[in-house]
Amino acid sequence: MNTAQLLAIGIGCVFGLGLTLAVRAAVGPAPMDVPAALDHLTTRTSGSVPAGGWRAWRARVVDSTTRQAQRARSSWLGIPVHDLALLERAPSDHVEQRLRWITCSLGTTVPAAIVLASLGLPLELLVGLAAVGGLVGVVVPVWQLHARAAAAREDALRALPVYLDLVAQQRTAGHAPGPALREAAAIGDHWLLTRLHRTLTHAEHSGHSSWDALRTLGTHTKLTELVAVADLAATAADGAAIYQSLTTHAASLRAAAISTDKAEANTRTERLTLPVTLLLLGVLLLVLYPAVTRLLG
Repeated sequence: MNTAQLLAIGIGCVFGLGLTLAVRAAVGPAPMDVPAALDHLTTRTSGSVPAGGWRAWRARVVDSTTRQAQRARSSWLGIPVHDLALLERAPSDHVEQRLRWITCSLGTTVPAAIVLASLGLPLELLVGLAAVGGLVGVVVPVWQLHARAAAAREDALRALPVYLDLVAQQRTAGHAPGPALREAAAIGDHWLLTRLHRTLTHAEHSGHSSWDALRTLGTHTKLTELVAVADLAATAADGAAIYQSLTTHAASLRAAAISTDKAEANTRTERLTLPVTLLLLGVLLLVLYPAVTRLLG
């Protein structure tokens, strides 16, 4: 097939697509049967219609795999409940993503292994290639989840000192511990403050204390600093003055964040040592090359 034929096929595909879109725009959508639509909206069914086909089979596989993963003891095969709670994701979504990764990785490596087998490569190498593909599908989603959760926890630790300062200001203005925690979370638009405000509002409507809600949230998401804030709020409910404790805790969190940034900057500087050394060596060789060639010539 020469270039002219490929060009003709491409022009024909583009023309056909444009003609289809033009006809679709001119004709418009299919007419709707208004009485049937109103009857469908007003008719009450006794139960939900069970899904069938591919979606039902996929839902059954995801549910079964989720139950098996919840009983697993290994951190790589089980459900990372704390990370999922922090990212507000359901365990079934995580399991479905892992199954998707495994399917895609095996769907890539197994055909490649079959092609390589036709070329005469050893069977052990092909089995190893398929095993590596399956391992990638198992490990990569967990790594991604841990990385996102670690980034979210670091971001939360940077926003928490601001929240503590806002709570201290609310306490100075004379608010009770519960309203102070809720109103301080309503001021900012950070995702942590939004979630805190939602959690505290739900606790107030359900009749639970704000510090218990914070403690539960910190335990489920492995944010121990929220547990410490809940303990401070509980002492304030007993009549203790916590303004100084809140500001001190906020200052310590800021100092810890600055120390983390300095350590990361030092690590990145150390990583640049080898590239900079190689770069200087290359520049030195480039400068000395003419003189060396003259001496040797």
